[in-house]
Amino acid sequence: MALTGLGLRAAGPYRALLNPSSASRFLVCRQQQQQLAALSTFAGRPVLRPASSSHQFNSPTRPQMRYKSIFEHRWFSPEAKPGERPRESYRVFWTVSFLLAGISAAYLKWGETFLNNKFESRVPAAALSTEPVFDKDNFLPFEITKIEPYNLNTKLITFATPKGQATNLPVASALFARPADEDGPKDNKGNLVVRWYTPVSDASIPGQFTLMIKKYDDGKLTPHIHSLKVGDKLAFKGPIKKWAYKMNEFDQVGLIGGGSGITPLYQILGHALKDKNNKTKFTLLYGNLTEDDILLRKEFDTLKKKYPDTFNVVYFVDKKTTSDAAVKAGYIGKDDIHDHLKPELGEKIKVFVCGPPPQMKAISGMKAGMKQG
Repeated sequence: MALTGLGLRAAGPYRALLNPSSASRFLVCRQQQQQLAALSTFAGRPVLRPASSSHQFNSPTRPQMRYKSIFEHRWFSPEAKPGERPRESYRVFWTVSFLLAGISAAYLKWGETFLNNKFESRVPAAALSTEPVFDKDNFLPFEITKIEPYNLNTKLITFATPKGQATNLPVASALFARPADEDGPKDNKGNLVVRWYTPVSDASIPGQFTLMIKKYDDGKLTPHIHSLKVGDKLAFKGPIKKWAYKMNEFDQVGLIGGGSGITPLYQILGHALKDKNNKTKFTLLYGNLTEDDILLRKEFDTLKKKYPDTFNVVYFVDKKTTSDAAVKAGYIGKDDIHDHLKPELGEKIKVFVCGPPPQMKAISGMKAGMKQG
């Protein structure tokens, strides 16, 4: 009896197991607790889980993982009231849609620029060929890598340089262009048609150069160029030096252009305005048939905002159809030149003119051959 008493006292909390009546009550409570633990709710609906065979009891207040997926969260699956059917939710659809829209908008704004800069930064300047891109005496074929429609009759056409080098064309200069194949359009003497064009891309960009080509239905070469596709070739020779531009040589430079003759003037502006040492003030008077025919307007407006002290542009159209205050109706005349330029500067002002023959004849007279520049 002494040993038995010591055993009961030593058993402590397990004494109830040695008492049949106490043991039965303990088992009943244990089973009830397991049933309660198995009964839980998910998305507002009761779910009966099998009781665990483990001897450890999980308290109902212990944190449990309620969701196997983020889309099972109450934000995506609103809980229904007791006795109601689970409500359908379109929050998954709208959430994913907004995320995709945000990613697309971010890419359009920053992605392409970032990727282009990242790609260019991988090409060390020392690894690029320093060989001249063009031959001034012979035509060389260049492959088209990209074609972008600019408006109804104008395209931006990008060509690859043979060894990934930059063109480094002098300012101001142009290129002779002709068909790469002998069966291309010919002139009255049976020779391939040759025209000159000025690239609108930065001459320091490696691996490519871009031309802006406006199609003229009665032209001899532009219809052929507009028919070319990516992978086709066009032959070039040059560069043709027009004017050796010197920084700050003049106090003011006037630029008078018309139609596709704007590209040489844009070349000068792009080169001079970005130079931190530039002090010359540039004024562009640009004439076109309609407002839709104005080329590079976005680029000129951007330059005007970026360099308000050194650049101004005024647009002229023969047929004005809007109330745009930045566009004047009519031709560029003598009064317009006096209003926007400063003839009193004398030798300290230089005026460049490039446009169709009627405009050239009215403003400056026809060009006196290749020597005039």
